[in-house]
Amino acid sequence: MDNVEEIKSKIDIVDFVSEYVQLKRSGTSFRGICPFHQEKTPSFFVSPEKQIWHCFGCSKGSDLFGFLMEIEGIDFPEALRILAQKAGVEIQRYDRQAVSQKTRLLDLTRWAAEFYNKVYWESPLAESARKYLKQRGLDKKTINDFQLGYAPDKWDTLLKFLLKRGYIEKDMEAAGLVIKRQSTINNQQSNYYDRFRNRIIFPIADLHDQVIGFTSRILPGAKDEDKIAKYINTPETLIYSKSRVLYGLNKAKIEARKQDQIILVEGNMDVLACHQAGFENVVCTSGTALTQDQIKILQRYTENIILAFDIDLAGQAATQRSIDLLLQQGLNVKVLKLEQGKDPDEFIRHDLKAWKKALEEPQEIMEYYFSLAFKDKDLSKIEHKKQISKDLLPIIIKLGDPVEKDLWLRKLGDKLNVSEISLRDALTRVKQPYLYKSVQGIPARGGSAFGGKERVPVEEQASEKFLALVLKYPEKGEEFIKKVVLDMFMMPRPQDVLRAIKDCYIKNKKIDFKKIKKEVKDKQILSYLDFLLFLAEKEFAEYEDKEIDKELNCFFSLLKKRFLTKKMENFVQELKQEEEKGDKKKIQELSLKIVKLSREIVSCQ
Repeated sequence: MDNVEEIKSKIDIVDFVSEYVQLKRSGTSFRGICPFHQEKTPSFFVSPEKQIWHCFGCSKGSDLFGFLMEIEGIDFPEALRILAQKAGVEIQRYDRQAVSQKTRLLDLTRWAAEFYNKVYWESPLAESARKYLKQRGLDKKTINDFQLGYAPDKWDTLLKFLLKRGYIEKDMEAAGLVIKRQSTINNQQSNYYDRFRNRIIFPIADLHDQVIGFTSRILPGAKDEDKIAKYINTPETLIYSKSRVLYGLNKAKIEARKQDQIILVEGNMDVLACHQAGFENVVCTSGTALTQDQIKILQRYTENIILAFDIDLAGQAATQRSIDLLLQQGLNVKVLKLEQGKDPDEFIRHDLKAWKKALEEPQEIMEYYFSLAFKDKDLSKIEHKKQISKDLLPIIIKLGDPVEKDLWLRKLGDKLNVSEISLRDALTRVKQPYLYKSVQGIPARGGSAFGGKERVPVEEQASEKFLALVLKYPEKGEEFIKKVVLDMFMMPRPQDVLRAIKDCYIKNKKIDFKKIKKEVKDKQILSYLDFLLFLAEKEFAEYEDKEIDKELNCFFSLLKKRFLTKKMENFVQELKQEEEKGDKKKIQELSLKIVKLSREIVSCQ
């Protein structure tokens, strides 16, 4: 726990969460779109003062460690290692038994990346690799920054290297570094062999700079080059999923947020060339189609995407799917106008000024499609107009924003001199695009941290907001804590929190959130306390002093009135029973109590 507290003291939760979520100040907290469920209205809050976070949409919340574990799907030992490294904290008590399988695989991929990089720089076997990257224009700094390497043209160099360090073949296989032989020959020392051989190695890192996998490229001129795959990637493993990784994002994320845009290129060499030339907000998907998960990751940093690869109206299937997904998610997509057949790597090496100019004048994706569709067309010919509609309507229908869809439909009608009604009719006959599934958010009930879709009772909403205000404005809340009683709260969790607040006030003569959290042992109540604090931020951050006083009085009066009314109803039931018995003394006592409560209830209004 000493390590945990030290790490928390050195890493600001707002800065850390900002690596995943775009946050904007809201009162004393920060607010953004929740990364754990799908939403359009920001309901995710981070408190720099308390170093905690909470989402009002899906009800998740925790601290720095909880956020990392939730968003990366990792366990505590792995989160501890990542955050300790980030904070520069040395873990003093290291329990090997507690090391997860993911952590072992990350150790293996880290060693593999270091091995390949060392072979690249020091081994005579890597001479051809060094010549190749030099020809491609990469300098030493870029090669080391991205830890590029070389896998020798041998069957077991990495295998032997890792065996000497005490790792087992089964874990190497699980990390995607070696392959199990189909058959065993007597003189072979191992049943496994290296996956990558005679290849340039591009390590793929996660957002925390941990190597999780590799892309490898066969060296030009290699034996049987035309018969084997040009690129080989790490297979799906416990730590590497190609659909959730973007090559270069660990290096690009800060600049992407600063510039509020990301340039998406096709290949690893394009990323490297861009970064080397000083354009750091560049990533690629390592040759796969862009996925929904990758788009969600991009959206953590920006809504503005620039595509820097060849795009035509028909489009390669993978490219078109990527664009469809971006448009459906409502992102602002632009295209760099590059010379035919040139990729960013080649463009930068041959004409850096032209690349800079292209970046200054990116074209809106729909403008780009329109220019392609109308190119070389004669609008006096009906068949050309029909072809243009045929090309553009399937693209327009994929736009996620209905307003944007309307604008482009109107523009198409104007340019073709065709009525918008006709185009809308044609649009209904266009085959609907495949709607890519995404993780759906958990619907949350209004005003509470727990539960499903059911309507929240007024008493519970009032008790939660009352407690939230007391915790956020303790000086104002103290006078109410003296008067409030446990029975005014109908639900167990608000009762538990009120009890904790009262105990703290009795002991310390003041309300102290940190001391309250220290005394509470129940994890659910701790989570509920965090929720209440964020509820105050969400509902009352912009309130002035007079308004806060008014709200506290309002909620207190409502709770007191409900409590007294319930109490009076019980007395009325009891009175009916005593009237049947004929006990005059009891009847008189209960009648007086009911009258007294009636007056108190009236005073609450």
